[in-house]
Amino acid sequence: LAEVGAKFDLLPTQVSYWVNIFQRDGIEALKPHQKGRRPKVNKKHNPKHIRHLAERNELDRLKEELAKKNQELHEAKLELEITKKSLALFGPSKHAPKHK
Repeated sequence: LAEVGAKFDLLPTQVSYWVNIFQRDGIEALKPHQKGRRPKVNKKHNPKHIRHLAERNELDRLKEELAKKNQELHEAKLELEITKKSLALFGPSKHAPKHK
């Protein structure tokens, strides 16, 4: 153990600990695992988390709707500009009703 520890710059007690864990529990015990306490509430089922996701989805939906309305407004403004310019260039049509 001392020789292996010296070769890999480890304490012999650490090597001894790993050997004991391997002999007791096998290779799975030496693989990395999550540390710390498990969460009490699963985040997927947490009401706060669900509400947050719903609000975020609603916000995304509203952003998409706003972008669509802005695009429609832009197109309407362009159409109005084209109509104004065509009236300025060609004048009102002969078949258009006259305003009194």
